[in-house]
Amino acid sequence: MAARAEGASFCPTHVKTDPTPPAWTIEEDPFFAEDLRQMTKAVNYRRWQFRLIAPHIRGRVLEIGGGIGNFTSDLARVAQSVVSIEPNAYCHAQLLERTRGLPNVTIHNITAEALEQKLGAEEKADTAVCMNVLEHIKDDESAVRAFSRLLRSGGTLVLLIPAAPWLFGEIDRRLGHYRRYSKASARALMETSGLRVVTLHYFNFIGLWGWWWNARVTKRLSQSDSQIHLFDNYIVPWQSRLESVLAPPLGQSLLVVAQKAS
Repeated sequence: MAARAEGASFCPTHVKTDPTPPAWTIEEDPFFAEDLRQMTKAVNYRRWQFRLIAPHIRGRVLEIGGGIGNFTSDLARVAQSVVSIEPNAYCHAQLLERTRGLPNVTIHNITAEALEQKLGAEEKADTAVCMNVLEHIKDDESAVRAFSRLLRSGGTLVLLIPAAPWLFGEIDRRLGHYRRYSKASARALMETSGLRVVTLHYFNFIGLWGWWWNARVTKRLSQSDSQIHLFDNYIVPWQSRLESVLAPPLGQSLLVVAQKAS
């Protein structure tokens, strides 16, 4: 069911555009952008996702793949400052518009690797947040290593990623996904990248079966607005409360929190 879809400092300057050859970029894909627009309608689901990551957000925050800004303003409310990078040109323009007027947010049309080249050690982030983005990157290990280098010693990487590799299908391919993750593969990726896993758990048990229905039974190529409306208004409110006290054995997505060595 619902899926997604600085120059020199973390100072609160709003706009910077830094064209650079992309090392990991989400290709200009109208289907991807449409998925992000659909997710703006899933208000309860987005709030649920943010509640999951909020306890792990602190200090200077780097949002990797800000998309069209579905989470950026929420991050700005709890962070000292936010630098949001988005290499997709269309999404970058939408992100600029949605965050205009937020004094502690800086937006870049740039990749993580390009940002890394511009930052000094004192400008690194306390928290890096990557919401439903890593699955779009072909070389995820290189990407996670780059994210880690953008963190201070002891900093935290917070990821939301799609779970259950056996669910991978045409919707994933159309969204530009390279993979879905298991707990084992997510843990191995963090450890290979030199990060210590702090939190690793599934969420959205019912969404898992909604995705299975679309991918395996009806062979849908996209999610419908009616499915998202039903899920967001009639399932998420009680499911999110239930999962807050009873962790599901499986889920559509994984929350991964990993720490860089001090």
